[in-house]
Amino acid sequence: MSEASLERLRKFLLPLELAEAELKAKPAAAVVVLLRDGTRDLEVLLGERSKREGDPWSGQIGLPGGRRRAEDGTMLATAVRETREEVGIDLEGHADILGHMAPRAPGNKPEILVVPYVAVARSPIEATPGPEMASVFWTPLRDLPPTHARRVVPTILGELNVPSFTYDDRLIWGFTYRILEELLVLVGLSA
Repeated sequence: MSEASLERLRKFLLPLELAEAELKAKPAAAVVVLLRDGTRDLEVLLGERSKREGDPWSGQIGLPGGRRRAEDGTMLATAVRETREEVGIDLEGHADILGHMAPRAPGNKPEILVVPYVAVARSPIEATPGPEMASVFWTPLRDLPPTHARRVVPTILGELNVPSFTYDDRLIWGFTYRILEELLVLVGLSA
């Protein structure tokens, strides 16, 4: 990733300290938007969540992340721990955390605020799925905008017609779609 692109992204992201101040005493979670220079272009790490009874994101495509634990101390520590557990990557020493996007609530769990941290790998890294992920994969950001469409998906509320991206026959919608849609704007790949 070029230094100019990194600076553009940093300009739009919020400082790390802001997440801590905003989320004290609220149910909170963190996800990591992990970027790397791929063979053709900038790529983002995604995973297909394992199918589990009672998991509101069961089987969906998502970013590594999860709920804050008291022992985490900070939201960033939650993001680092969850990335290590879910995709086998230790961000410390292997990626630069640039900042975070505005915290937001998933549509199916509005009581939780999630902080999306943005990180860039310092060198080539590979991911391996942990117990909560059925698979992990890198997606070129440039490949997402041409696949933008609306799809009907089954949810606990019934079938919904939602905006989505498709990559390699995988449907990306909901919370992950919203984050990626904003990220595409921040890196200059979408208006």
